[in-house]
Amino acid sequence: MAVSLTDSSIREELRAHLADVLYLDTSEIHDEATFADLSLDSVLGVELVAVINTRYGLDESVEAVFEHPTVEKLADYIRDRVASRT
Repeated sequence: MAVSLTDSSIREELRAHLADVLYLDTSEIHDEATFADLSLDSVLGVELVAVINTRYGLDESVEAVFEHPTVEKLADYIRDRVASRT
């Protein structure tokens, strides 16, 4: 499966994954909102990172989610990590 690495596609996918994990509508998730503001705790963070790892072929820990605590920052991190593998 080809992985799209545009900023907008990664952010869109992250918003969708967050919405699933947090039982929110994607319209409630803004790129600049912190995951803490969205009530993402460590347990839900583990769920999110599992989805990210599967989708992008990464092997990240939950710390990556909290070190890059917004959709915008996490999308940039994912893009850079995937690009560094090629």
